[in-house]
Amino acid sequence: MEPQSKWSIILGRYSRKKQLALDIAHCSPLALRSIILDVKTPDALLEQIAHVYYDNEDILRDLVRCPNLSETTLAFIALTASDEIKSFISGTRVVDLVVAEGRTEEQAAGGKKKMNITQIVLKMTPSQKIKLSLTGGKEARSILIRESSKTISLGVLSNPRLTIGEVEAYAKSQNMSEDVIRKIGTNAEWTRKNTIASGLVFNPKTPVSISLGFMPRMTERDLGILEKSKNVPEAVRTSARGMLLKKKMGKG
Repeated sequence: MEPQSKWSIILGRYSRKKQLALDIAHCSPLALRSIILDVKTPDALLEQIAHVYYDNEDILRDLVRCPNLSETTLAFIALTASDEIKSFISGTRVVDLVVAEGRTEEQAAGGKKKMNITQIVLKMTPSQKIKLSLTGGKEARSILIRESSKTISLGVLSNPRLTIGEVEAYAKSQNMSEDVIRKIGTNAEWTRKNTIASGLVFNPKTPVSISLGFMPRMTERDLGILEKSKNVPEAVRTSARGMLLKKKMGKG
């Protein structure tokens, strides 16, 4: 075989190797740190690292130091990170718009406006929003729970950081989708709390079949309000009226 042909084969193999996808999830810590600290690493790769290692504080600290990390990726880190990482971000990068509610005042340099948290989240791709719904903090959850995408909004309800107080607020809110309300209404653990059960009954978005199941738990005062309420379905009003009548007959 001619020397030129040998080199053509070797270069061809090397070229194909370079095209192999980088397996970020199985990189060694040293290799990963080298990638992160390389100023030539594209943001798309930094974003991928942020999504895979969102709970690794050592890696997140290195990511935050990257000058070419995009605002959206930095926002994702801040919205999913611990308070310690948020404090680190505040001390390392000018991102008060991410750690706390951002203002839309003009920056002194450049005259550009900062994006607030809502704007940053809404600019994310669907896959970024799904990831954020499952891992994000309270600010992110309050935005994503209202997403029209069922996958994203229901993802918030699967977030391990979700509090019972948030669930109660969602149960009472008429701005929630029926999918979110139904998911809450069929969760036995959440609906054991009376304030969540009553919130669902008073919410016109709640399917009638779910509301009627909680009627026996309503207080006499609640039944009196429901009987006259025009915000709830007729079936709920009728049920409240019948239960009140039985209570009065029982007292008599």
